[in-house]
Amino acid sequence: MKHTHRKYVKTGFLLAGFAVALGAFGSHWLKKLLDEQSLNTFEIGIRYQMIHALSLIILGLNHRKFNETKLNIALWMMILGIILFSGSLYLLATRNLWGNESFSFIGAITPLGGLLFILSWLILFFSGFSNSEKHNTEKEDFEEVKEKKRHRSRKSTDNPTE
Repeated sequence: MKHTHRKYVKTGFLLAGFAVALGAFGSHWLKKLLDEQSLNTFEIGIRYQMIHALSLIILGLNHRKFNETKLNIALWMMILGIILFSGSLYLLATRNLWGNESFSFIGAITPLGGLLFILSWLILFFSGFSNSEKHNTEKEDFEEVKEKKRHRSRKSTDNPTE
């Protein structure tokens, strides 16, 4: 999966920018229309979106330090978590603006997004780091041994009497 990490970083940039835009929208426009509890719910969605958008960026930029498959799973869970958790909070907070209070079923979606966030972090915790650092050290050791052999062989050809 070449360059997959770039997609996560770009997605993180987009979601972070969107979180800033929603924050401005909430603090300037929605502040006049929502009660304090609804506005707080909206802000919680923004906070979790921004935290996980920044996480996508950081983890995407450091992708070589992780097992690629497990990292991909964790990052997809974060993206889905943002959609389900933050998205459902945005809808719940603004449902009275839509003129229909029947959106209360959306509240059941929020914990699924939260669960995806938790699982993504647990995957990262239990998967640990990849063996790329160990592999790089072994590669450096191999290059050092190869260089010593080359140096010895040059020495023996330079002075044939020894």
